[in-house]
Amino acid sequence: MTAAANATDAAAIPDDGVKLSSLSSRDEKSIIEGRSNSAAPTSSTASSTDMSGSGSSCMDDDEANDVDADAADNYDFNEGDGDNTSQYHYHDNTLRQYFTESHTRQMDKLAQDENKKLNLNLGLPIDLTVYTRRESGDTSEVAAASPTTNTSIGVTTRVLRPPIQFIINLLDRILSYIESPLFQLWDNCIPLYIRQKLTFIAWGIYLPLHKLFIGRRSGLHRDVSLEYHALTSVLWWGRLFPVTIKRMRFSLSQLHVWHPPDRYPQWTMAEKYRNGNVAVKKSTNGKRFGIRGHLHEIFHLMKMKRTPTGIRRDAVQEASSEEMTVTGLFIQHSPQPSKKVIFWIYGGAFLAGDSRGNLGIAEKMGMLCATNGGNDEGDSGMRDVFIPDYRLVPEHHLDDAMHDVTLAYEYLIYERNIQPEDITLVGVSSGGGLVVLLLQALAKARQQADETKKTSTGDDNSMRCVPMPAGGVMIGPFVDYSEPKGTMKEFIKHDLIVNQSVYDEGIPFLEKVLGSHENRVKASPVYGSFDGLPPLCICVSKHEVVYDQAMLLAKRAEEQGVDVTVGIWKYM
Repeated sequence: MTAAANATDAAAIPDDGVKLSSLSSRDEKSIIEGRSNSAAPTSSTASSTDMSGSGSSCMDDDEANDVDADAADNYDFNEGDGDNTSQYHYHDNTLRQYFTESHTRQMDKLAQDENKKLNLNLGLPIDLTVYTRRESGDTSEVAAASPTTNTSIGVTTRVLRPPIQFIINLLDRILSYIESPLFQLWDNCIPLYIRQKLTFIAWGIYLPLHKLFIGRRSGLHRDVSLEYHALTSVLWWGRLFPVTIKRMRFSLSQLHVWHPPDRYPQWTMAEKYRNGNVAVKKSTNGKRFGIRGHLHEIFHLMKMKRTPTGIRRDAVQEASSEEMTVTGLFIQHSPQPSKKVIFWIYGGAFLAGDSRGNLGIAEKMGMLCATNGGNDEGDSGMRDVFIPDYRLVPEHHLDDAMHDVTLAYEYLIYERNIQPEDITLVGVSSGGGLVVLLLQALAKARQQADETKKTSTGDDNSMRCVPMPAGGVMIGPFVDYSEPKGTMKEFIKHDLIVNQSVYDEGIPFLEKVLGSHENRVKASPVYGSFDGLPPLCICVSKHEVVYDQAMLLAKRAEEQGVDVTVGIWKYM
């Protein structure tokens, strides 16, 4: 892999790997959403969870060898202390503890304390975003970002903010006029392989210059790779400019540019299929799409949807033919379809993301599942990958995304005849939230069918329920849609993806789409029921905005009997 493609991988400091099989020995009122630098083993050990039933864990033991025990004990809840939740009505009264003022303040304080230990703002003495953020009128932000305590800082801010904002707004206005033709030129007129070549040529020129002039001074910590320091220096500046939905969607559509087929993994594709001693090869269309395997473009009209989903629309019949059509991309690695399949759900805060932009990274995930180069029965060990399309906000509702993902899962089972136990759900960011929501919808449908069976002498409705997959893998899962707090609010200062500008653009849509606080809590998978869910694997960085909610997800799922494996890395 080249330095550019390996930047985020090399940044990982995996000495805080966590495996959870039981955290119930901890204080029942503790929640694993804290911030801590230390890691110590818990009293419980975790069994390796195989998402496919093969017996191997989703992380290597040397990458998940210590448990962040302090995180499990960081929070103590006192219901009477600053409780501002009495005005709300929760679908589960036990959730009230997560929304007290004292608890919110504690989460914010822990995240703020963690920020003080990091090298923020490219190592600059002040946070420039206080001059550019739309709602940034509090001079205390500047004081917090500055190493000085000069009382004139407020005056300086008031003087500098107007001209700086004028320049930023002017540049943004100019960009808004030229970005559409530039995006179309880059995406539609330049072939993918040329875009990939140009991107890596530019990176190859930039990286030595960064090493020469900046070195390891711009990233969160000196221990991360030089590539990650360089990547930080490139991406950091985006937080100074407004981020529109158009820009978010274009950026995520270009993920494939960073994942050319000749970069990673570094082995020959197992398209050489063994049939006795004869090597069989099958021609593919992958080169045209920038992948090694063969790409099937899916467009299939489903006759019915078996699983009720959503907050607004529980009925399964209220769908047009367009809504009942499954679309997406299916990557097949070898001449014969693999037995086991990855169901890949892309992320983008429900505002952006698409299947084509995820082709490269999703294919590589399937390739990395290969073990020992295959077997004599012609099984390459790699897993085919299905990337379904789903509708985005604000044109549509979160329920529509859930409908599309659920229908696509049923398509794999009932139209492609893939056994549920051979399907592993993998979701990134908001895709991780959809993984949990899908599993919860399947479990709820099963429970309702079981209840109906107890009170009815008719048909056994449980036989018509859609079975569970082997398990779910969530990478940086976005699962809490309530008011931001803790790392979700504080880590935008250094998160390279969800920065201040993305936060300012995206967070208001939560209230716009979901409405009241109660609806936002109800829609959040982290506050839902985990009863009956299959094994879960959660991968998250200690220093990304979703860390708190990922740890809460692990805690609540484990408390309700789910087999959970967690991997934690630093400084990403």
